[in-house]
Amino acid sequence: MGARIRMATAELRFQPDGTTGRRVTAQRRPAVLRLLEAERSEEIFPLLLEEIIALGYPRAMAVDVNFDTGDITPAAALKWPRQQLEKFSTALWMSEHPLVGVLQTTRPAVLSKTSIHNHPIYVHPIVYANRNLCWEADRVRTSSCLAIQNLRKEKRIRLEEQVCSTCDMRAYAAAVVVELPKNSSEQALAELGELIELANRYLSRLFKVEHYYNRMRDMEITIAQMGTVMQSMADPVILTDTQHQVIMQNKAAERFFKVPDEMTEGLVRAVELNNLLFSAALSSMLVSGTDAHRDLTLVDAIEGEEMLFEAVSAPTYGPDGIQIGTVTVMRDVTDLRRADQELRTNYEKLSGAEEVVRQDRDRLNLIIENVGDPIVVCDSEAKIVLVDPLAQELFGASTETASDAAQIKNQNQLAAYITSFTYSFAERETAPMKLMNPTAKQEIEYDARSGKIFDERGQVSYTVTVLRDLTALRKVEQLKVERRMLEIEKFAATGRLAATIAHEVNNPMEAIKNAIYLLAGAVPENATPVYNILKSETERVARIVRQMLGLYRNTEHVKPVNVNTIIEDTLLLLNRQLQRVNVEIKTDLRPLPDAVIAADQIRQVLSNLVINAKDAMPSGGKLIIRSRHIPGADDLHGWVRVLIADSGTGIPPEMIQTIFEPFVTTKGEKGTGLGLWIVKGIIQNHAGKLSVRSRLGHGTVFKIDLPVMKL
Repeated sequence: MGARIRMATAELRFQPDGTTGRRVTAQRRPAVLRLLEAERSEEIFPLLLEEIIALGYPRAMAVDVNFDTGDITPAAALKWPRQQLEKFSTALWMSEHPLVGVLQTTRPAVLSKTSIHNHPIYVHPIVYANRNLCWEADRVRTSSCLAIQNLRKEKRIRLEEQVCSTCDMRAYAAAVVVELPKNSSEQALAELGELIELANRYLSRLFKVEHYYNRMRDMEITIAQMGTVMQSMADPVILTDTQHQVIMQNKAAERFFKVPDEMTEGLVRAVELNNLLFSAALSSMLVSGTDAHRDLTLVDAIEGEEMLFEAVSAPTYGPDGIQIGTVTVMRDVTDLRRADQELRTNYEKLSGAEEVVRQDRDRLNLIIENVGDPIVVCDSEAKIVLVDPLAQELFGASTETASDAAQIKNQNQLAAYITSFTYSFAERETAPMKLMNPTAKQEIEYDARSGKIFDERGQVSYTVTVLRDLTALRKVEQLKVERRMLEIEKFAATGRLAATIAHEVNNPMEAIKNAIYLLAGAVPENATPVYNILKSETERVARIVRQMLGLYRNTEHVKPVNVNTIIEDTLLLLNRQLQRVNVEIKTDLRPLPDAVIAADQIRQVLSNLVINAKDAMPSGGKLIIRSRHIPGADDLHGWVRVLIADSGTGIPPEMIQTIFEPFVTTKGEKGTGLGLWIVKGIIQNHAGKLSVRSRLGHGTVFKIDLPVMKL
C-alpha cells in the first residue's frame, strides 16, 4: 500500500527462546514511557512485542497487511521459531485462513489449536484509529475522518477501503499474534488488549506525523521542480501576491524588474518604470475582471530598448478557494511589429502581382478552350465548375444546366469517377471511361487522366480531368495487330511453300547426284573438267535445297503444357477486341493432363481460330470454348480435345472440303487464305487432328485433338 508503515522484519527482530534483546528486570519502566520514546512508527512493534514477552507470554509476533498486493506477512517476531513463521503468511482473499477471518471482523479473538499453530493464540487486529480529528478534517469542519470512523466502528471496516476521504491518506492494517500459556485469565487478556490498543494509538499518531512529513517533502520537491521549470522558461514569469508585490520571478523577468548589481541611475529608473507599468497593468486586469490579456511596453534595462510584451495573467487560489496571488507570463511580441511591416510590404507586392495572375489566368483559359481534348474542372463535391467547348458538348455547361439524356448519363458517370478519385489517396489517376456522344449518338471510349488541386489545409478543393478519345488509337492498334498477324501468316505460308517446292526438287536432285556418281568411271579424260563442273554445281543446288527445307523446319522445343492455360492466355489477349464487337465469351474448361506441345504454336492456332470467329460475327454473337480429356482404351494414351464454336455466318457447304488449303478464304479481299492452312500444318506436326463442321447462317465448330500420354 502507498502509505505502508516500515516495520522491522521477522529476521531482524527474531530472538531465541533464551532472553529478549533487553534485560528484563522487576523495575521495568512502564510500557507507556517506553512507547513514548519511539520516534518512528517502525519502532512500535518491536517495543510492543518486548512488553508482551515481559508480561509472561511465551511468544509474540506482528503481521502486516499490504493493501497493494493483498499479502499478509510477519513484520516482527519475538521468541517464535523461524520455521513456523511461514504458516502465518497468507492473503486477504484466502478467507479460510484463521488470520484473515479475524482481520475481516477487526475484533480480537482467541484461536484454539489451528492449522497454523498447535497452541492457543490470541489475535488482536489493529487499524489506523484516533480519538481526535485530523488537521484537514478539523479545518473543513467535517467528521468524515478515517481515524474517527475506525475508532467508533460505526460500520463494518473494509480493509480494501482504508483511504481517508478528507486527506487521501492510505491507512494501515496489522494484527498482533500472541501464544497463550495454559492458564490465561480474562483479566490477563484484557490487559494484553489494552496494551496493544495503547501501542496502536501511539502508532497512529506517528503514522500521521510521518504522513505530514512525507507530504511536506513531496511539496518541497514539487516546488523545486516548478521553480526549475519556471527558471527554464524563456519568457518572463512573475508570481505576485494580492498586493501586486513580487513573490517569485525567473531570470528572464529579473532582466526587467530587478535592479542589477552594477547600478546606474538609468538602470534604476528603467526598473522602477517597468515595475510601475506592470503594477498598473495588473490593477487594470483585476478591475476589468474578464480581460486576462494586456499589451505592455517595457524597457530592457541592459540594452536600453523598448520591447512589446503580451501579458497573460491567471489568478492562483488557496485550498479554501480564496485568491492568494497572480501568475503572469509575458510573451515577447516585438517581432510582431516587424511582421506587421513585412505584411504591409507583401500586400503591396501581392497587389502588384494580381494583374500578372489575371493575365496568366486569361492565357490558361485560352489554352483550355483550344486544347483538342475535353477538359473538366470539378469541385470537392464532384460538381462541374469549368469545362472547355468539347467537354461542354459531352456534359453541358454545368451540373444544373444539362438537359440532354446522354449528357445527364455522362454527368452521373463522371460524378461517380470524380467522387471515387477525390476520396482516394492518389494525387493522380488514369482510368478508362465510356461516354455517350450526344451528337453522334454513339458510345466512345476515353482515357481519363485526373489530378488534384489542394487548398492551404491540404484538403482537395478541385479536380482537373482531361479526356482523351481512344477510338482512333484503338483502330490504329487493331490495324497494327492485324497487319502483323497477316505478315506472320504470309511469312509462314511462304516458308511452307518454299519447303514444299524444295522437297519436290530434292527427290530428282538425289537421283541426279546418284547418276553423276555412277558416271565417275565412264567419263573420257577430255570430258573430266566438264564432269567436275557438273558434279560441283549439282552439290551446290542440293545444298540450296537443304537450306530451303531448314528455313521452314520448326526449331521450337516441346514440353509438357496445360492447354487450359494457353486458352486462358489467348482469351485475355483478345478480350478487348471481342468486347468491342459485342462478342459474348463462354468457357467450359475441364481438368486436363499436360500435353507435350510447342506452346507458342498452339497459341497461334487458338488465336487464328478465335479471330476468325470474331470476323464471322460482325454484329456480335457468342463464342464458346470447351476442353475435355478423352482417355484411350489402354488408359495410357488419350487425347486433349478443344472445341471452338461461334454463332457467326458459317461456311458455305462447297468450301468445307477445301477450307484448309492455301489461299482459300471466306473473307474476300480482307483475308489471305493462309490462316487455316497454317493451323492444320501445326496440328499435323503435333500428330493431332483438326476437323470442322458448319451451317450457313448458324455458326461453325472447329474440333482440335492433341495426343497425350500418362507419364
